[in-house]
Order: sequence, then C-alpha cells, then structure tokens
Amino acid sequence: MSTLDVAIDEETWAAASPDRQTEWDAAIRELTDPTTLVIRPDVRKILVGLTEQRVELDVRGEGDAALATITIPHDLLAAPIREYVDIVRQLARTDQAGGGLARIEALDMAKKVTHDRGGRAVKRACRELELDMKTARRLFTLVLSLRVDTTRLHGIHGHRRVR
Repeated sequence: MSTLDVAIDEETWAAASPDRQTEWDAAIRELTDPTTLVIRPDVRKILVGLTEQRVELDVRGEGDAALATITIPHDLLAAPIREYVDIVRQLARTDQAGGGLARIEALDMAKKVTHDRGGRAVKRACRELELDMKTARRLFTLVLSLRVDTTRLHGIHGHRRVR
C-alpha cells in the first residue's frame, strides 16, 4: 500500500475559488486513498502544475528526490474532456426535462466510457508511474477539474447504477 501526497502548484491554487479548491481536495483525496491507490512504490509526492499548453507532474520519492517530470499536453486530453463535459451537460438537461430513465442511463454509460478513454490516455502518458486503470481514471478526474470549473456542472460526480 503506497502513501502519496499530491498538491496543486501554488499559483493555480491561489487563483482558484474556495469551491474549486474544495473540488480539487476531494479529487486528491480520492486519488490518494491508500486502499485503492496503485502507483510505482517509490513515488511519494506529485506536484501538479498547469500551464497554457500542458499539465506537468513533478514526481518525487523519498527525501524529496526527483524521480520524473511528466508532461501531459492539453491536446492529449482535449477530446475526452470536451466530450465528458458535453455528456454531463446533456445529463443535466435530460434530468431537468424529465427525459426518461433510458436516456439518462445511456448518457451515464457514455460518461463512463468517456471517463475510461481519458483514464487510458493518462495511463499511457504516465507509464513510468505504473498506474492501474482506476488510479489513472482518478488522475484524469483531477486534471479535468483543473481544466474545467466542475463546480458549475450539475451531475459531474459519480455514475448512476445501471439496472
């Protein structure tokens, strides 16, 4: 069982609203849950930085030793993020309009498939971290919440149980 500390770079953190900081804290807690976390055993800390072009992961080990710097270009995740947000918006509209259980279940499944696609892209970009798919999905969630203000999206959290 690995112990991992994940932090957002100070500039990004300071520029965010308290609601966004709360979202990021929740995503980080879920990502770093030691009962589900699968990551290379020598990784102890990841500092997540955000620039105009990319997400940067500064990966550290014992004694704060530098292990890797991983760059995830925004282009790599642009399509799954855009698709995911679009599906969430459709879900919200369908919920509000009483669009029917079958439509909601179909959209929720599409949301899950898109989340998986984003997770697979993160997993490939972060090969050297040796993430499993669940951990990669959680890291995608954190990156998504950094790129998009998820506090403004109704229905972004969780998936419904399909019958």
